[in-house]
Amino acid sequence: MFPQTDFSLLLVLLALFVFHSPFTRWWTSLGLPWYTVFLLWLGLIGLIAFNTMARGKHDGD
Repeated sequence: MFPQTDFSLLLVLLALFVFHSPFTRWWTSLGLPWYTVFLLWLGLIGLIAFNTMARGKHDGD
C-alpha cells in the first residue's frame, strides 16, 4: 500500500494531529474518561509496532 517510510511519516503526522493540534482541545473537552489519552497512546504505539514488524518482514526480501 505505502512504502514503509511513507507510512512512518503518516504515523508521525497522525501523532501530531491527535496530540498537538486544535483537535486536542476538542477531544479533551468532551468529558471522556481520564484514561482516554493513554488509550490513544496505546493505539499509536500499536501502529508503530505493527509498522516495525511489517518492515522487518520485508527487509529479508
